[in-house]
Amino acid sequence: MKPQKHSKVFSPSKSALWLNCYLSAIFTDGNNNETNEQAEFGTECHELGSLQIAKALNIKDYDEEEKTAEEAIKEFKHYSPEMQDVADNYTSFVVSTVEFETSRSKDKPIVLLEQSVDLGFDENSVGTLDFGIISDRDGGTLTIIDLKTGRLPVHAFDKEENHINPQLGIYASAVYKCFKDVYQIRNVRLVIYQPVVNNTNEHEMPIEELIKFDVEVVQPAVKAIKSGDRTAKENPKCRYCPGFAICRKKLESAEKLADLDRKHETLSEEEIAKILPKCDDCIAYFQAVKDHCLKKALGGYRYEGYKLVHSRVTRKISDEAKVGEILTEAGYEPYAQRKLLGITELTRKLGKDRFKELVSPYVVYQEGTISLVPISDPREEIKPNNQEEKSNA
Repeated sequence: MKPQKHSKVFSPSKSALWLNCYLSAIFTDGNNNETNEQAEFGTECHELGSLQIAKALNIKDYDEEEKTAEEAIKEFKHYSPEMQDVADNYTSFVVSTVEFETSRSKDKPIVLLEQSVDLGFDENSVGTLDFGIISDRDGGTLTIIDLKTGRLPVHAFDKEENHINPQLGIYASAVYKCFKDVYQIRNVRLVIYQPVVNNTNEHEMPIEELIKFDVEVVQPAVKAIKSGDRTAKENPKCRYCPGFAICRKKLESAEKLADLDRKHETLSEEEIAKILPKCDDCIAYFQAVKDHCLKKALGGYRYEGYKLVHSRVTRKISDEAKVGEILTEAGYEPYAQRKLLGITELTRKLGKDRFKELVSPYVVYQEGTISLVPISDPREEIKPNNQEEKSNA
């Protein structure tokens, strides 16, 4: 059964924020629930996938009125071939996981689909797990699968923070605490399934690692926030915080870029090299400030020295059919020639296998503009002409 209320301050989906920065708790308290088309697409995709999985595994929810996938699709705002493709692949992935665990278990595994779990943080700390399964494989294994529909890759193990994905870790801890007295769990497998960017990855660990994460990372943060601690800490997840644009800590960080040696009027290449790693973050911060001001201005707030204008005015024909009829009668050809669909549209129309068979031999890759990125970026390095060899390493 889906929960009637979810965690506000301690939402698992926002845990990457509040675990790193206690100040973010005031922005993730449930009062900043702005949505967008991408988030709505994800919500509908999750629902479609869960309905298809329930049907495939013959799972029934007797607490709610049964709904079919076909009925749900009629109510969706963002249903598309892409959504159907994601839901189908997610269903196949989950079903194959269940088959794998079942084939290696003596007893029938416990399956948790869109399961409401008590996180145990406060009276509102309830969340909904995408999918979980407990089997007796290898002495007891808990598998957590999380469907992601965003375009930025997500990982089951966060290398930046050197610990497991906090959202999956919190759900795994909640499930473990709920079932540990009934089922033996020695191993935990966390899985990110993100087909939109062909990103499926996992992290398997002994239960002791999960317990350590809960005790040393999650519980101290929960205790501090509940005690009123709102210490701000800059971290790589700042740009995802609803308070990004109005956070003084971010402004202080941006101002530090100007705190360089002032003996010279111009910056040295060494000084610029120190600024370079912060550029993207500062650009994102200042863009967030501009977006915040635009939103406030649209709501009636007036910033001294600024006004609202249309960025540009475009012309559009209001009745294309009528204009086409008029021009045809006047002896003109008003319609453009047929144009081949783009690669993405053709892939959706034909399917990946058929596209590969018919079209792939004619697909060429065009090099884009050159960007300067950190050395950790996985793309192959290029050597420009007349390269100036300079390194501080």
